[in-house]
Amino acid sequence: MPVQSIWPGEGPLLCSHTGPPPCTKHEVDGLGFCFPWHLPDDLVDEAEAATGRRRCRYGFGQSGACHNLAVSGTDPPRCKNHGANQGGVISKQAATRVVEARVTDRMAEIMGEHGDRLLRPRQIGNPLAELLDLAGEIAEWKDILRGVVSYLASRDRIRFAHDRVGEQLRAEVILYERAIERLAKILIDIAKLGIEARLAQIEEHQVAMVDRALTAALTASGMDLTAQHKARQVLRRELVKAAS
Repeated sequence: MPVQSIWPGEGPLLCSHTGPPPCTKHEVDGLGFCFPWHLPDDLVDEAEAATGRRRCRYGFGQSGACHNLAVSGTDPPRCKNHGANQGGVISKQAATRVVEARVTDRMAEIMGEHGDRLLRPRQIGNPLAELLDLAGEIAEWKDILRGVVSYLASRDRIRFAHDRVGEQLRAEVILYERAIERLAKILIDIAKLGIEARLAQIEEHQVAMVDRALTAALTASGMDLTAQHKARQVLRRELVKAAS
């Protein structure tokens, strides 16, 4: 029965490093050595492309170069022993890059799934109302992320967390912080523009126009004042229903 590969890009054969002690890990398929521990420097780029992982570049090309796996997202690649320790600046920057890559990939997927809608976008109505709706969506997104972060950061989850949970928590915190910043910005813009007051003025103007048009129509119809009053009451009731 053939030996199963353990990591992406690894072949069924063992690493050809003879030791001491001899290596028991699998080679990168076709390269003869395991990655990242025993692979020669001139094959690192090829191995990284095949496995999707990267090797720490600390001392690269020198006799004492580091051969540990790099933390995802570090640029240049660094392991936890050479700058990418948890909580450090390099580690935080790497987490941000990982999030950016995930966001970019997800955005490409969404655009591919809904390309027809992007080619035929809906018409924008009142831009002031659209901006208020957008603020509501951002606020809802912020609340969703707050719930996710609270769940991941709960005491029991952190107590039994592994590296993957830690990476997910850092990613969600970054997204939550961005949502807060975007919500704050759009709320400041709305306050500066006085959008709610301007919308109220527009609505008052529209109501006045409707009232004038209704008065002219009722007068032309020959209705008496009592009938006109009842017609206005019906119109007001229907407008309230439509607004709700």
